[in-house]
Amino acid sequence: MINMEKRCKILDTGRKDANIQIGKRLREARLNMNLEKSEIADVLGVTVEHYRKLEAGVTGISVDKVLTLYHKYGIDPTYLITGESSNIKDFNLDYYVANSTKEQRNDFFDRVLAYLSKLIR
Repeated sequence: MINMEKRCKILDTGRKDANIQIGKRLREARLNMNLEKSEIADVLGVTVEHYRKLEAGVTGISVDKVLTLYHKYGIDPTYLITGESSNIKDFNLDYYVANSTKEQRNDFFDRVLAYLSKLIR
């Protein structure tokens, strides 16, 4: 039987690995949206230094912060936590455009164009 100290060490290692992976996906999402660390830190109500630790995986992200990211930026909580997302491969542009307001559609295309411009540079 594994002693308690060894069990805690195994759990800590798993938690650190999970935090690092979540932090990588969080950074990727931020860069994909062309946002600065300070912008997301403000939305989350944390300092830029704390946000930097979230991206580095030094600190774990709380559920309320994950939900804030979802509501503000549409970052899929399942993807953020597990790295898997079913809704990306099922995205239907024609359906989205047909069923969005003019403002939503324009915002979407502005974001796509900004992203493409960033890739071209």
